[in-house]
Amino acid sequence: MDLIDGMTSGTGPLACHAVKLCAMSIKPLILAAVLQPLFAIAAADVPSVAIPAQRDAEWHSYRHAYKAARFFEPYVKVRPLIQAHMQIRPNTPDESMEGLQIRLEGETVNLAIPVDALGRATLPMLKQAYDEDAVLRLNRHKGHFQFSGRYSIRERDDGVYSMANLRAACEQLLSAQRESGYRLRLIGKQCDGVKFVYPMNGPAPDVYYRDAAGKLTALPAEPGYPFENATMGHYRLAVVRFAAWPADGGIVAKSRPLGIGTVYD
Repeated sequence: MDLIDGMTSGTGPLACHAVKLCAMSIKPLILAAVLQPLFAIAAADVPSVAIPAQRDAEWHSYRHAYKAARFFEPYVKVRPLIQAHMQIRPNTPDESMEGLQIRLEGETVNLAIPVDALGRATLPMLKQAYDEDAVLRLNRHKGHFQFSGRYSIRERDDGVYSMANLRAACEQLLSAQRESGYRLRLIGKQCDGVKFVYPMNGPAPDVYYRDAAGKLTALPAEPGYPFENATMGHYRLAVVRFAAWPADGGIVAKSRPLGIGTVYD
């Protein structure tokens, strides 16, 4: 006789045990039926939290970024008026640069790397992260941004720049670009000026030319690209063309720029 048949027929040596087992199995079913609506109500009251999957985030090899930083070191070491950064750039101008964040993640390394409003970041040079083959993970989905390098002119805390130093900085940056691999693209290019970069939204740039007698002349702001790459979209620029101003004066930036780029002709 089949075990199931003996438990359900009401006869045979297993009948009394079958009744007890059936009663025991019915109680949990009844309890589940009663509690199920309550669980559903409770689940509906709990807010859902969306956590972006890390596997879908844009990322870059820390080892590659480390080697790139080492490569650019000698070019800025002998050119004190310029700097080199790792930069996060959008692939299209409609991608927002606001709120960019990078995390360095390895087996034991896990730290945040600050990103400025132009997507620039200073890479920490960590042997441990290199040995662990850590990754640089961006808080954006794949395919929308890229990791690259960026030269720019050093900003001054006092906001005062002599025309001579600005011209020298432009020449330093142009020569660094040529020597580090952009010679063909820059054939025939010469330094024409510099541009102080400000966000499109917010107060107007407060930038002046100051002549040798101390007279201040406000510089107009115009929309344009902060660097040569157009995918970053438009910013407000205070452009200083060397030929337009006497060389014995200087620039006073009362509002600190996001960065300072070069203008070539």
